[in-house]
Amino acid sequence: MAKKKPPVLVPVDLMRGEESNHPDINTRSQYLAKIDGQYFAGQFSKVWFGWNFDGWHDVGLQLDKPGTNSSEWQALWEIK
Repeated sequence: MAKKKPPVLVPVDLMRGEESNHPDINTRSQYLAKIDGQYFAGQFSKVWFGWNFDGWHDVGLQLDKPGTNSSEWQALWEIK
């Protein structure tokens, strides 16, 4: 049996975003997010206000560029 490779975390530059939109987010990818000092894993869905991250508690969380709308997003990685 072949050994499984560990996942690779590719950093996503949150500053490339424009308010609640981001050019590097993909709905088919998995992400690890650091939000307000805690880590969450999940996916994004596109909604009317921009991107919603489903991995944050039960309600999801809007992706906001740091410094926008009191954003608590600190870091984001795509899991490959």
